Amino acid sequence: MIDAKKLQSAMNKNAKEAKHQLEVVRKDIQQIDDELYWLENAPLPLGDALDKVSRFVKDHSTSAGIDHFFHAKSLGSKGLFDSEVTFKHGELRAHEHGTVIGSGMTDISTIICSLFGSNVEQVLQNIAKEASKNIESGPPLAERPQLRTKLLTRQHIAEEQEEKIIYSAEALGLHGFYRRADCNPEIVLMTNEAEHDLD
Repeated sequence: MIDAKKLQSAMNKNAKEAKHQLEVVRKDIQQIDDELYWLENAPLPLGDALDKVSRFVKDHSTSAGIDHFFHAKSLGSKGLFDSEVTFKHGELRAHEHGTVIGSGMTDISTIICSLFGSNVEQVLQNIAKEASKNIESGPPLAERPQLRTKLLTRQHIAEEQEEKIIYSAEALGLHGFYRRADCNPEIVLMTNEAEHDLD
């Protein structure tokens, strides 16, 4: 004869242990999510930042417009010191006499970098070197793809463990085991199919 009280006690014990395991796995998943976010958004080390400065100056240095000085008459094309203004959407207001009032932004980096490229690069790099003393940087940019792959592999394994605990709890009739709102549906489906085949 089955002792209902002992059976219930055993189920409660199993539920408590399973919930503890689930909590441990979910803490690991959260930690991995935090590491992925940090890897994606962490400031670059000084070396990468200096490379970005150099690329910025190079990309914004141009001789476009210099041809204006080779013609006696003014050309209709964009001049060496011409810059474009980008107006904020919805903030332009037309007034009488054809006057338009609004706010916007103009980018003169091409003009500055074209005229004073080496000086701009040196100044920006000096500023970056000083700023790096107070910045907690992440890993070098070149290492990030490999680190991300490792984290995603850890995440996949942890989510499989999570789903196996939930599946087993459901199979035993235990209550209170719910899936996260952001759980991976592919892992849920694959794990359930694999566990079902073993049953």
